[in-house]
Amino acid sequence: MSFEEFEMMEYPFGWKVEYAKGQAILSPRDVIIRTKLTLTPRSLPPTYHLMAIDPTFKAPMIEAFYDAFQDSVEFCNWSAEAIWENAEKSIEDFFKGRRGEPLACSLMVVEPQTQTILGLVLFVEKEDRYSEERHIKLDLLLVRSGDRRKGIGTEMVTSAMNQLQKKGIEEIYSAYHICNTMSQNWHRKFGFQEIYDPFYLRLKYAWFRHEIWRHEKLGLDEKIEALIQEKDYWFSQLPEEWRY
Repeated sequence: MSFEEFEMMEYPFGWKVEYAKGQAILSPRDVIIRTKLTLTPRSLPPTYHLMAIDPTFKAPMIEAFYDAFQDSVEFCNWSAEAIWENAEKSIEDFFKGRRGEPLACSLMVVEPQTQTILGLVLFVEKEDRYSEERHIKLDLLLVRSGDRRKGIGTEMVTSAMNQLQKKGIEEIYSAYHICNTMSQNWHRKFGFQEIYDPFYLRLKYAWFRHEIWRHEKLGLDEKIEALIQEKDYWFSQLPEEWRY
């Protein structure tokens, strides 16, 4: 690939793109998008047997974590050993309160015969580093790779959310990786609203600005007006000091 071809290449938003030795190198940016959900009661016909979190299931939790995240963008270019160690640390930190105060609304779905965890959702209460207020956070949501798109994650979070809402909790927070489109789509479909920081807004503006330039160079005029509108929108959201 020539450098000219590299410049004209379309690349997904959120990824860092570099050119080296005639190749385009894409790597996910380490950016997390915060989200917030206002709680309202929801009805959802029960499909799975939801169980309260049990410390005796630590080992199946770790195995489920590894299965769910081994091919994810969050662990891009990590070794299998490093991912497993992170899984162990994440589960252990939850039970020891290092990730925030563990909440009883945390749930799991267990296959009864094998005792394999199919899905897991962990909630914590912790101080928000942006506002210094204590918030309820969806700290971890996972579904094993072979059990996705079956409604497991939605059912677990809905059940936990209803428990919290009955206790007077009005909102919860969550987050997803900027390059994890599956997680992004799930959060949006469930009703979470993104909380964009200036860095994200700047990335979005810059991406659309590059796309306009690329389309102009390639003579692809039919999409330019829509791209300009998107660019101007994200620029308008930027704080004054970030507009350069």
